[in-house]
Amino acid sequence: MGTATSKKELIDWISNLNDEKMLHELAMIKQKATFNFDEEFKKGIPLEEAKKRSIEKIRKYWSK
Repeated sequence: MGTATSKKELIDWISNLNDEKMLHELAMIKQKATFNFDEEFKKGIPLEEAKKRSIEKIRKYWSK
């Protein structure tokens, strides 16, 4: 079976799919396939900022 045929069969199957759990799993597979670690890392917070936030949160818990 060729790639084009496989894609067509998958598209047809997904088009008729009504199972929410299965659709969610397919969405997760898609997300993993398109995940770019370097881009996500750039969006992260610096280590010092993370430390600062952690300390503030811990102090907030202790003050309750």
